[in-house]
Amino acid sequence: MDWSDDVAYSVHDVEDGLQAGLITLGALRDPAEQKAVAALTAAEYCAPGSVTVDELCEIFADLLTLPCWPPDYDGGLASLAALKNLTSELIGRFCSSAQQATLAAAPGPASGPGRLTRYATDLVVPRRQRLECALLKGVTAQYVMSRAGAAESQARERELIAELAGAVWAGAPAALDPVFRPAYAAAGSDQQRLRVVVDQIASLTDTSAIAWYRRLRE
Repeated sequence: MDWSDDVAYSVHDVEDGLQAGLITLGALRDPAEQKAVAALTAAEYCAPGSVTVDELCEIFADLLTLPCWPPDYDGGLASLAALKNLTSELIGRFCSSAQQATLAAAPGPASGPGRLTRYATDLVVPRRQRLECALLKGVTAQYVMSRAGAAESQARERELIAELAGAVWAGAPAALDPVFRPAYAAAGSDQQRLRVVVDQIASLTDTSAIAWYRRLRE
């Protein structure tokens, strides 16, 4: 699950950043910008002493030479298609590398690995792909999360979510979507009921959360 989350969020956050214009392909190809991203990645997303900024710069530069990266992005139909292809290729790269490494490390007969089952096999993720994924997190941190005004926006979002949770809690179970009401009714404690409220809010998109907030606060 941890690797799945890392792959999904790191790749899709870069896709979203490119679509929003907060990340540009020109910046990603600038060696000075690459070094800044590598330094942030080493500080925030890697264990201390596990990798150098120079190594991350080398891995980042190699990652950007993959043919799946579009030459530019202008928001047009062709660019959107190329961006979706980039997302697909990166996810495939990360998932297939883990699959191949896991199969290679699994015990089994000489003819190949045995049957892999849940809880009976350890997932193996190659170090290079872990670092590539960390660099994509660093890209989003550098250009999206650290941009001017981002901290204030996040603070407002946290306030909205906290107030929305209070409103859903106060109106539950009627305020919940029908799919969550049986779990709320079956909960045996306030902590369990709050868990259902949290799951309800987690199921909402940003736009839906704002709409719910406005509706429940009327």
